[in-house]
Amino acid sequence: MAQTAIFGINSNLDTGGIIDNLVALQRSPIDIVEAKRTLEDAKLLSFQDLRGRLQTFKSVVTTLNTESKFLSTKSSFFNNNATDTNSVASLSTSSQATSGTFSLTVNNLARETKLVSDGFSSTSGAVTQGTIVIVAGGTSATITIDSSNDTVAGLRLAINNSGLNVKATFLNDGSSTNPLRLVLSGTQTGSDSSVSVTGSIVSFSETQSAQNANFILDGVSITKSNNTVTDVITGTIITLESAGSGTITLSSDTDTIKEKVQAYVDSFNELMLHLNDVLALDPTTGETSVLFANFTVQNLQHTLRSTASQQILGVSGDFAFLSQIGIRTLSDGTLSIDDGDLSDALAADVGNVSELFSSKGSTSSAAVSFVGFTSKTLPGGYDLRVSNGVPQLATSGSSTFVDATGAGNFFAGAAGTDAEGLNFRIATLTDGSYGKITLSIGVAEITNRILANLTDSSLEGPLEAEIDTATETIKDFDETITDLEDRLILFEEDLRERFTNLEVLLGRLNSQREAFDQSIDGIRALFSGNK
Repeated sequence: MAQTAIFGINSNLDTGGIIDNLVALQRSPIDIVEAKRTLEDAKLLSFQDLRGRLQTFKSVVTTLNTESKFLSTKSSFFNNNATDTNSVASLSTSSQATSGTFSLTVNNLARETKLVSDGFSSTSGAVTQGTIVIVAGGTSATITIDSSNDTVAGLRLAINNSGLNVKATFLNDGSSTNPLRLVLSGTQTGSDSSVSVTGSIVSFSETQSAQNANFILDGVSITKSNNTVTDVITGTIITLESAGSGTITLSSDTDTIKEKVQAYVDSFNELMLHLNDVLALDPTTGETSVLFANFTVQNLQHTLRSTASQQILGVSGDFAFLSQIGIRTLSDGTLSIDDGDLSDALAADVGNVSELFSSKGSTSSAAVSFVGFTSKTLPGGYDLRVSNGVPQLATSGSSTFVDATGAGNFFAGAAGTDAEGLNFRIATLTDGSYGKITLSIGVAEITNRILANLTDSSLEGPLEAEIDTATETIKDFDETITDLEDRLILFEEDLRERFTNLEVLLGRLNSQREAFDQSIDGIRALFSGNK
């Protein structure tokens, strides 16, 4: 700055240093605000990191928060004849499958119709013009052959474009004269999907007739139009592959279930150790972590610990605590698994173990079916009755019944009650008592609800509030810092102007002093010369 050039010229002071020191002193409030902003920024980053960790844990929790996700069943098929390596059936299961053994005898597979034409010399071989009618599974189509498509290739294309459940392909039988044959295959198996051709354009011979699959399961003869059977054993798909007999075995896949439990415990422990770290206080140095004493984080830590140790309501077996199946809480809040205890529990009652983790609904009346629930539905038992044609629910042990909402046969618990969102189907609206609907919500589903409240921004939970507050606080600090910086610039400019003016004033005074001194010296010289 031009002003700097005259600093100290007349005063011989280090005015630049004086200004810098005064500005530095004036800057101390900014330094304080910046320190606060740095701390708040660290808190925001910690909250955002925690949200990401909670979302990761939630993704693990949702792999076992319903019975269908938690339970796993493995299946096997063994031929009755140990020396027979022929594959009779393959199996796949869902969580709906229950343990058991079934005898299976496959008499014959379902198959499709196959028709083969007489031979042609090539794909361009001529076909007599006219029409043929193809019937596939009760649906027919008339194929017209004219000058635009009167070749074997043209006929094949016309059949494939007919919209019928038929596929036309070429077959070369190796004959030296007319090796090319047109093969028509039904695309669906079963006797009801048979294919036939009428007309004199091309002659077809049936080489395979359509038929249903026939097999015997536990002594019951069953006929199906398809070799993939989905509705005979609940939760099990049987794919018939050849004639033969053997035994189907379904059993709980405890190894897969234990892997899911281990994944839950590992993820829980990782989160708990992180919470311990961000809430830590070093008793020796007195240093605290960035989220020390934060209520939201402390409450989350406490809630998760309580969730892992609390009793699960509404279970159907003897296990009501995770500790009863070998999952125990350690002093630092993490969990440990006793593999032996867990294995014994799974062997004793895998359904009960599932209830400790996942959600399950059941009814005591054949006229009522459990459909589902929402995040607002509380676990427990609910008595159901119909009064004046309206289904009503009451928490078990209470005599206060509240009308359910819905229409037809589908209803749900009323808003504002413990049964809110409890969805069920009732077969009749005749007045009377219809038993009890029981909902159990395990550790995984309880945790899922907690995490959803914390991580779903639409719910505006406490963690989102912390993030919003920290963001707004940082914004306020930034505005304060900008305002103080602007004031500091004005303060420095004012100082420089004042010191500049001081130097100018001192310069003038020095000039006046020099002139005065010169005048005095002149007078002295005058008087000295007159002596």
